Amino acid sequence: MQIKVNGKKEDISAMLLSAERYALGRQTYIVQWTCEFIANNLHLLSEKDKKVMIRDIKEQEDKGYDRPYGWDCDKEEWMKLLKNLENDLKER
Repeated sequence: MQIKVNGKKEDISAMLLSAERYALGRQTYIVQWTCEFIANNLHLLSEKDKKVMIRDIKEQEDKGYDRPYGWDCDKEEWMKLLKNLENDLKER
């Protein structure tokens, strides 16, 4: 089923970036859901926002938290998303 979203592509990209930043480091169901949704909708992200997400994910490790990505299963999701983002930028 297709849905119509009102707004500019830049608005949607910014909302996905906000979702990534909200979920990064959390230890809840939202991590998997967010990572999967973003990975399935990379076409909605601007190149700039993809680069920001890549930086966010990579720099999370340096924040000094005991579990910077959440649980191990959360880290797996973030690493998969990171790979998807990096591969998408290489293909462009």
